Amino acid sequence: MEKIVVGFDGSEQAKRALLKAKTIGEKFGSKIYVIHVIDTAVFSLSEAFTSPSVIHNLRQNAEKLIKEALAIVENADARILEGDPAYEIVRFAREVGASLIVIGSRGLSTIRRVLMGSVSSRVVQESPIDVLVVK
Repeated sequence: MEKIVVGFDGSEQAKRALLKAKTIGEKFGSKIYVIHVIDTAVFSLSEAFTSPSVIHNLRQNAEKLIKEALAIVENADARILEGDPAYEIVRFAREVGASLIVIGSRGLSTIRRVLMGSVSSRVVQESPIDVLVVK
């Protein structure tokens, strides 16, 4: 378990997933990557969502969440990505050569996730890398 990627959206399940990754990482000496994905699907709903103030607020919230995660796992490498959360989590894990993805069973949802399914279930389906879903 050299590298672990944790998807973090600030939900209670994501916090539990982060703590689980921290425990595993300490046991195996793993490098932990915490990522937050700004879900750009909201931009396609209306032009109102693409205003500079909305984008600024989303980025500010992402930075706040990353700081929260780094308070839990101080030596983690943290990243903010944009796009489809499930796709970006799997893509990033492949890019860094992760051996495990850890994600909460349910996160904070958007309308798209209600229609397309949860991020965790899509990550499990799409990932060639082992996925630990934490409840």
